[in-house]
Amino acid sequence: MQAAHSSLPRRVPSSTKTLLVSGAIIGSLIFLLIVEFGFSAGRVHPGVTVAGHDVGGLSLTELQDELAIRAQILNSEPVCFVRDVLRLCISPTDVAWRPETRATADLAYQVGRADSLWAALGERTRAWVGGVNVQWEGGPNAARVGRLLDRWERIFAARDLELKRGIMRYRIRRAIITYPRQTFRIPVQ
Repeated sequence: MQAAHSSLPRRVPSSTKTLLVSGAIIGSLIFLLIVEFGFSAGRVHPGVTVAGHDVGGLSLTELQDELAIRAQILNSEPVCFVRDVLRLCISPTDVAWRPETRATADLAYQVGRADSLWAALGERTRAWVGGVNVQWEGGPNAARVGRLLDRWERIFAARDLELKRGIMRYRIRRAIITYPRQTFRIPVQ
C-alpha cells in the first residue's frame, strides 16, 4: 500500500525561520540606509539646525546664502539685558560680532557625513530623532566685549553691585545668536 500524501505543508525548521527573518531585517536596514544616504545626498541632513534655525534639506550653496541672511538679521536687531529697572541694550556690531557663515555652513553640512559608515549613521539617527544643533562659528571681539563690560561695571558700581564678568561674557555671546530676541538678566553680586 502506498502512503497517503498530506496536503499540509511540511514544518519549516526554526533555524531556517530565524535565518529568513534575520535576512529580511538586514535587507530592510540596508535598503533604508541606501534610501537615507540617497535622500540627503548633496543636502544638509533633516533635523540639523544652526543656533535653533532649521537648515535641514538645503544644499551647501543654499545653506551659505540662508546663513548670510540670518547673520544680517541677527546683526540688525539689538540685544537687551535687564537688572531690576536698569535696561542695557547693545547691537551685535557694538561688540564686532562677525559670524563665519561659510565655516558654520560647513559644520552643518558635515553632520551625518563622518568618515566611518557607523559614525555617519549614528549622526543621522541623532538628527532624525532629536535633532543636531550646530553653533555659529565666530563670535564677538573679546576686547570690545571687555570695554563694554568695563562701562557696565561702572554703572553697577554706582549702584553698589558687582557685575559677574565671566557669566556676562557668556550671556552676550548666547544673546547675539538667539532669535527671536529675548531679554536676558544681568548677573550681579
